[in-house]
Amino acid sequence: MPAVPKRRRRGRPVGGGITAEQSKDAFLDAAEQLFSTRGYRTSTMEMIAREAGFSRGSIYRQFPTRENLVEALVQRTTQRHMMRIRERLPEDADAITILVEATVIVATELIHDPLLKTISDQTDERTVAYMLAGSPTLLQMVEGSIAAMMSVANRFRPGLHPKDLAQFIIATTISMLLGVIPGIDDPKTARSYIDVFVLPALITDPPKPRRVFPG
Repeated sequence: MPAVPKRRRRGRPVGGGITAEQSKDAFLDAAEQLFSTRGYRTSTMEMIAREAGFSRGSIYRQFPTRENLVEALVQRTTQRHMMRIRERLPEDADAITILVEATVIVATELIHDPLLKTISDQTDERTVAYMLAGSPTLLQMVEGSIAAMMSVANRFRPGLHPKDLAQFIIATTISMLLGVIPGIDDPKTARSYIDVFVLPALITDPPKPRRVFPG
């Protein structure tokens, strides 16, 4: 589980100004800190700006709406998990193995991320799943990874487009994150579900069907 981020020192750095990217990171760090400790509903944009050491007006220059800030925070959290997933996979793993194991990790670990659970439990208008599904940044990131896999693996079904496949992968993992698939947070169930129901849509030589859910 990710640790609560260390609180960033308030104000501008000694000896100069601060870049737009640095201020953006400061706001996201502050939002993560407040959402994790005080909750999503009670953490206003003004409180987030103050926690980061900036004025209320400055946060709106980076994030015109609260929804924009939450989407950026969810994307950053997802990217952080993806980097950790890559570090844990075997160096000699082929593209399909990487895809399966990464999806298993998402289904069994990302679902328990405290920040995502906090936001998801308390968001009124849009859930974290909706934000992920509609995020062009996430789609572009996953599409790039899928395109790289397809360029080195010949097991993917002919005619599949990387963007379509990326959207399918995102939708599949979101269904796992929502917890609507019984027992999907168990690695064995998650791997069986992927082998039996997901891989046949992606590759020409999927594993043979087997029982997924204990009966």
